Amino acid sequence: MNKDCVIVYESIYNGNTEKLARSMAHTLGCHLIKPKEALNTDLSQYKAIGFGSGIYFGCHHPSILEVVNKLDRTEQHVFIFSSRGAPVLRNYHEPLKKALIEKRKKVVSEFSVRGYDETGPWVIIGGGNVGKPNEKDLKKATKFLHKSFPQYCMPDYYQNVTTRLPVKENFVHKYTHIVNEKPVILTGDLVTINHNACLGCGKCKEICPLKVIELIDHKAVPVNELDCTLCRLCEINCHERAISLHYSWIDAIKVAIRHGKRKSL
Repeated sequence: MNKDCVIVYESIYNGNTEKLARSMAHTLGCHLIKPKEALNTDLSQYKAIGFGSGIYFGCHHPSILEVVNKLDRTEQHVFIFSSRGAPVLRNYHEPLKKALIEKRKKVVSEFSVRGYDETGPWVIIGGGNVGKPNEKDLKKATKFLHKSFPQYCMPDYYQNVTTRLPVKENFVHKYTHIVNEKPVILTGDLVTINHNACLGCGKCKEICPLKVIELIDHKAVPVNELDCTLCRLCEINCHERAISLHYSWIDAIKVAIRHGKRKSL
């Protein structure tokens, strides 16, 4: 878990900003907190903070501004994000940006996407920006953080494994990667679990619909990788960001072939 960063967000309408915040938190490997919790948290302990919400009447949610107004004047890197109904961002970030600058925060970058809106005239046609933010938008958010905050993004140690072995039925590969002269233990290829980060909570085992993951010696292990449908539930719900999926378009096609005759879970 990345303890240098935290994301403070509010999402009260269609969950648009929450989707964005969760994607960003996964990229950074950090915690997500709502404003109510943020008001009772010492935010000065973090080197970088993300602040975001939907855009309501031209600015961020008042609860986000309340948190910012109670910050101390510790110098920190921050980024602003939002989801909005309007096709153009305009100056919606300016009130929050101004409040952050007054608190001596360095606003490194800003990010915004269109979100599903079913208010006002949009109700006549069933809503505007239907399906937004979509997967493409979330990938843009990931690229945004890798560009703006590369030093805080969660490393994918599997990418540094030089000799990868073919995935086999009911067999799990184990890799050791050295980071700062200390070994990082990885298990799995399609579903890779960082045992240094895994707490053995069992959430991934419980949530996986295909029973791909088991707990062995208090650590999650992908014992049936070839059954994985790439749904990402384990990856999304791992609070320690210990799980990452690695696949090509060929692997994705193999999923359809392998499970093509299934009638149910």
